[in-house]
Amino acid sequence: MPTITKYLAAGLFALGAATIAPIPLALAHSGAHPAMWDTAHLMGMPIYNDQHQKIGTISHVMVSPMGNKTEVVLSVGAFVGGNKQVEVPLAHLTMSGSNMMMHGATKAALEALPAYQGGGDG
Repeated sequence: MPTITKYLAAGLFALGAATIAPIPLALAHSGAHPAMWDTAHLMGMPIYNDQHQKIGTISHVMVSPMGNKTEVVLSVGAFVGGNKQVEVPLAHLTMSGSNMMMHGATKAALEALPAYQGGGDG
């Protein structure tokens, strides 16, 4: 094994990357996948409730390092200094036609949630 390859392999192992296997070509996707959302399209998307009232807007999307938890930060209400941001699980949102819905939610309920503090560890 050439020396540079040894150092690269040792470095990747030290970073924990040695446990990550390459994705087999047969599993790689090309083109759109109907069951997946492109986060670029989610940013700024309005959220509606069952009464078709706009209750917030997606400000950003966060994914845990292991990929097992996805949260969205919603901008809701008008507060001094700007809109309040709150964090909710992405699983609470669904697509209905071209609208993103949060069933059972109200603007007041979202505004009552603790303010998102940043840092992505919700």
